Amino acid sequence: MLNLSNVTLLCVETRDPELAHWAIDRCLAGTHFAKVVLITNLDLVKNKRADIEYVQAPPIATTEDYSNLLLTGIDQYVVGSHVLVIQWDSFITHPNLWCNEFLDYDYIGPVWPHHPETPVGNGGFSLRSVKLLQAIKRPGFIKRHPEDYCICADNKDFLEKECDIQFAPSEIAEQFAVERSEWHDAFGFHGFFNFGRVLSDEELTAFLKMIPNSYLKGVDAFDLVNYLLLENKLCLALLIGSRIQFTWKFRMRYLKMKYRLLFKSIPI
Repeated sequence: MLNLSNVTLLCVETRDPELAHWAIDRCLAGTHFAKVVLITNLDLVKNKRADIEYVQAPPIATTEDYSNLLLTGIDQYVVGSHVLVIQWDSFITHPNLWCNEFLDYDYIGPVWPHHPETPVGNGGFSLRSVKLLQAIKRPGFIKRHPEDYCICADNKDFLEKECDIQFAPSEIAEQFAVERSEWHDAFGFHGFFNFGRVLSDEELTAFLKMIPNSYLKGVDAFDLVNYLLLENKLCLALLIGSRIQFTWKFRMRYLKMKYRLLFKSIPI
């Protein structure tokens, strides 16, 4: 069991606390934390657990609201020097790949290949120091959405030069977690589109019974279907694809997905 007695595990999930419980449990399977915090809609919590501190979230109707919370209101819940921020679609996969060097930095998140100038990184699975959480409250910090890009790009110069904040280099970030970069083993990961890589077929099938259709509206769901098709896991791809609803915004992705599923389903 990995002992991170100086790190708080924190998740924000207001739509479905059970998904948060699931992700938290994946982390707790091999790691002990100083404290576990779930910021959520308390009215939706069916069974409160003694090993989790529950906090009523402010109204979160948009991703901008989520960003505002992460930029203003989580340091008060942190015990220890750092907080590991997770979401329902991110968790620890390899506790044995933890490196104490991670704690030398104030921010580590999965590398963004599409932001080569500021590659570190994504906030969906990120390690943040209390020093950083206090620095982003300083008057010179300019709040913007999304919160992770706001910290790692928009305010990077201010945080490094004025607050002595240390961002992890790309090679350390790649050891810490993976998202959109080339897949590899790391301490953790982020992204529903990666669930086919980190869960067995049985685990993914069980998870799909739990997740509401409303969570299958974005790019990540399409990307997961595409991955499963490439892996010749047609049944799982069909299971997810049949639950994705048509939207005008993603019409081309939807039509391509339906064509690929139909093509794979027709015996030759």
